[in-house]
Amino acid sequence: MTLDVLLPLKFDHPFTYNVPKDISVKVGDFVLVPFQNKDIIGVVWGKSGPIKSSIKIKDIKKKFDFASLSKDTLIFLEKFSRYNLVDLGITLKLFIFKKAFKEISKKKKPEESFKEYSLKKDISFDVSQKKAIKILDDQISFDKFSTVLLHGITGSGKTLIYFKKIQDFLKKGYQVLVLLPEIALTNQIKERFKEYFGNYPALWHSDISEKNKRLIWHGIANHKINLVLGARSSLFLPFKKLGLIIIDEEHDQSYKQEDQVIYNARDMAVLMASIKKISVILVSATPSIETYYNTVNKKFSYISLDKRYGDAELPEVKFVDLKKNPPLKSKFISSSIIPELKNILDKGNQILFFLNRRGYSTFVICSKCGYRFNCPNCSVSLIYHKETNKLICHYCDHEASLERKCKDGDNCKLSFYGLGVEKIFEEVKEIFPDKKIELFSSDFIHNDDSTKKIFESIQDGKINIIVGTQLISKGFHFPKLNCIVIVNSDVNFLGNDIRSSEKTYQLMNQLSGRAGREVKNSTVYLQTFEPENQTLKSICDQNILAFYENEVSFRERSNLPPFTKLIAFIISGKNRFDVDECARILKNKIPKMKDALLLGPVSASISLIKGKYRSRLLLKYPQEAFPQKFLKDWLKTIKIKKNISLTVDVDPINFK
Repeated sequence: MTLDVLLPLKFDHPFTYNVPKDISVKVGDFVLVPFQNKDIIGVVWGKSGPIKSSIKIKDIKKKFDFASLSKDTLIFLEKFSRYNLVDLGITLKLFIFKKAFKEISKKKKPEESFKEYSLKKDISFDVSQKKAIKILDDQISFDKFSTVLLHGITGSGKTLIYFKKIQDFLKKGYQVLVLLPEIALTNQIKERFKEYFGNYPALWHSDISEKNKRLIWHGIANHKINLVLGARSSLFLPFKKLGLIIIDEEHDQSYKQEDQVIYNARDMAVLMASIKKISVILVSATPSIETYYNTVNKKFSYISLDKRYGDAELPEVKFVDLKKNPPLKSKFISSSIIPELKNILDKGNQILFFLNRRGYSTFVICSKCGYRFNCPNCSVSLIYHKETNKLICHYCDHEASLERKCKDGDNCKLSFYGLGVEKIFEEVKEIFPDKKIELFSSDFIHNDDSTKKIFESIQDGKINIIVGTQLISKGFHFPKLNCIVIVNSDVNFLGNDIRSSEKTYQLMNQLSGRAGREVKNSTVYLQTFEPENQTLKSICDQNILAFYENEVSFRERSNLPPFTKLIAFIISGKNRFDVDECARILKNKIPKMKDALLLGPVSASISLIKGKYRSRLLLKYPQEAFPQKFLKDWLKTIKIKKNISLTVDVDPINFK
C-alpha cells in the first residue's frame, strides 16, 4: 500500500511512500520518512494516485503514536495555504515542533505538571456583565461555530466574563486556547488565571524553554492540558479536543506575522473555528474596523459593555493646545499642566508620560559639515540611545558610534533632533527631581523577570511616575495611576498608512484606559497642535461608535478595506535596477481580474531595509472575489532572478 505524505518543505504537494506491513497508519498521523539524504517528519496526507512501475518508492520508516492531526485540521492547513498563498509544505512547518518528537524523560510527565481547573474565587458580576454573560450563553454552544465580539470599554471586566465562559468549556472536557498579542502581557494575566482558577495555564511563546515546550506540546496532544495561554504560534498546537478560542486585544497588530509565513492569527483562528465547528470570542475595547464591520453585517455577534467594573469612572480627556500653551524652549511638556501634575503627585497618585518613540533623538547631524548619521543598510536615520550612548537602527539593529571626524580633521559638532522617550524621561526628572521615575520601554525590559519586577513596583506605589512607549498600553493594570500625559498625539498621523486614524484611536483609547481604574477624578492630557482633528476629538468625547461610523463611512467612500481587499507583492534585492525591472515585469504578467485594480510598482516608503531595495505592487479587489485560486498557480510559473525575492502579503496592515 502506498500513501501520500506531506513534508514541511517548500513544496505545494505531498510525496508518495510505501507503508511497511508492520506499520499501521491513517490520514493525519505523523511519520518519519526518508527524503534525499536525511529523515524528515511529515504527516500522512491521503491515498496516493496511480504510480508508474518504473518509479522506486521509499518506505515510511516510523509512525509517531503520541499525536496526529485531525481531518478538519488538515482541511484548515489546506485552506490556510490557499488563502495566504503559502506552499502546503511550509504551512505544515507551523504545526511541527521538532523537539516534541524526541523522547520525553519519564521523570517528568506533562500530566503531572498541569492540573485540573475550576473557579476558586467567587466573581461578583454587575448588571451589565450578567447581561453580557446571558448573551454569550445564547450565542455560544458546544460543537457549533460562532464568533462573538465582546466589546467593552477599558476596565469593564471583559476578562472576568470570558473566565466564566472558559469554566463552562473546561467542565465539559474541552480544551481552551487564549491568544494574547504580546509576550509581555502573559505574566500579568497568568497571575489572574492562578487567582481565579487555582492553577497556572500552560504558556506557549518564544521565551518558553525547549524542555517545557516539549512537555506542553505532548500534554496538549494527549488531552492532559486543557487551558493554554499563548502567542499567535499556539494556534498550531496539536489540540485533541479544542472547543473555544479567545482572542484578547483582537485589534492588535501583533497578531499579524510579517516575516517567513505571513498570516493574521486572528483571521486564521476564525477560519479554523469555522472548520472545526467551535466558538471564537474576540475581545477588545477598540475593535478593528474589519471586526466592527462584521458585527454591523451580522457576520459576528456583538456584546457591548459601556460601564467600568465596580462603578469606576472613565478618565476626563483634555486637550493641551500646543499652539496656545507651548512648552518652554527645548522642552516638550507644556508648562500649563505642570502645576496640576504636581498636585496629583502630592495626593499619592501616579502619572504616566507616554511617547511612542524609542531612544533619545530620532536623528543626529553634524552642524559643521552637515553629515547625517544614517543606517548603511536601511533608508532611515539612526536613532540615538543616550542610555547606551549608541546610534541604533530600529530595522536592522545596526549600531554605530558617535565618534566621527569632519573634513577639517576635528570632531564633528553634533546636534540632536527629534524626540524619543529617553528625552522625555530626562525632562520629567528635571521637573520632578524628588520623585521615583521608571522608564517602561522594550529597550529596558529584557525578560519576564524584569517586566514582573517593574510591574510590581508600580503596583505597590514605589514608582511615582512612569515614562513609557506603546508597550505600556497593552493590558497592564495600574491601580494607582491617576493621570496620563500623551506627549505628542500627532505623531501617529504621519506617513502614508491608510489605517493611521484607526491605529491612533486604538492606541489613545487603550492608553487612556490605563487611568482611573481604582481612583476617582482621573485625567488624560492630549498634547497636540491639531485639536480640531476628528479622530482626537472622538477620543476626547469618548464616543467610540461615532468614530467607527465616521471611519467606516470614509473607508466606503474611498473604496478601502473592509469594502475591498488587498494583496501586496513586495519585490526586494540588493540591486536596485534588478528590483525595479522585476517589479515592472510582474505587473505585466499578473493575471487580469474583473473589477480589480493593480497599483504600482512604486518604491516602498522605506525603500532599503537590511541592505535590500524594495518595490511594491498592490492588488485591490472586491470583497466577494477570491483571486488566490488562480494567483497561487500563477506564482508557481513565475521565474525570478536568484538575487531577487518576492514576498506576498494577503490583507497587509503595514505599508512601509
